[in-house]
Amino acid sequence: DSNLGKRLGEAIAADAVSAAAFHIQTVAKQLVNRGRSERKNGRWVSGSTAPDPPFNFRGRLQQSIQVDRRQVKGPKPLARVGPDGKVVPYAARLEFGFRGTDKKGRTINQPARPYMRRALNEGAKKAKEAAMNAAKNTMRKFAQGGGRP
Repeated sequence: DSNLGKRLGEAIAADAVSAAAFHIQTVAKQLVNRGRSERKNGRWVSGSTAPDPPFNFRGRLQQSIQVDRRQVKGPKPLARVGPDGKVVPYAARLEFGFRGTDKKGRTINQPARPYMRRALNEGAKKAKEAAMNAAKNTMRKFAQGGGRP
């Protein structure tokens, strides 16, 4: 049955993409939580400096790193991992840095503090392993379920 093969392929791909994305999410959240902070003169001061990932003060950046699985179904599954820029508008500035004049007229020279790119680099091998394991499990479930996911 060609439909069965199509369903199996899509299920394997969707589960593999999801497993890899959730692993990258975990690595990114761990990166943001490295380092330490302390109060100096009434202000929080981060223990991490560029190019290290930003430190998690209040947890908004870390909490906003999510997996978007809305496009994970179909022949070309896609999952997005990252912070919600509407919830944490400074997320892109931390990831890529910023040099120039901001909307408030301040001159800024903020070096990049990559956490998502670094998560992808540091987590790629284990994300691949997670994807392979998810694909194997999906194949096993299909076989045990007589062609049903």
